[in-house]
Amino acid sequence: MADERAVTFDEAYRVRVLDAEKYAKTQELAETARDFCDKVARLSDTVATVVDAVDRQAALTEREKLRAVGKRNQAAAESERRRRDSAVKSAAARERRRELERLQVEYESLLRVKAEQEALIARMSGGA
Repeated sequence: MADERAVTFDEAYRVRVLDAEKYAKTQELAETARDFCDKVARLSDTVATVVDAVDRQAALTEREKLRAVGKRNQAAAESERRRRDSAVKSAAARERRRELERLQVEYESLLRVKAEQEALIARMSGGA
């Protein structure tokens, strides 16, 4: 047991409780652990960057989705507006046709009255 706990000195004349081989392996393990921690930190940074990019893309996708829904609603509203405009124009055209027919009947009536009055005037002036 005394051999296992022997005090030794390293190349820089520092006191070591572990023998040089175990100390070297411990140092190598510590360096490996530091490298691993550095790699984990870099991975964490990379993951954060990817998550941020995915979040930005998700926000962009959501905006585009809302814009597409808005356009679809706008198209549906435009279709409804055109249908209403068509109905209003059709009603106006029907009303104008009715007005035209009324005016034609009135015109024909006035032509008959005029003809009757001209005939009456002709009879009165020819017979007097």
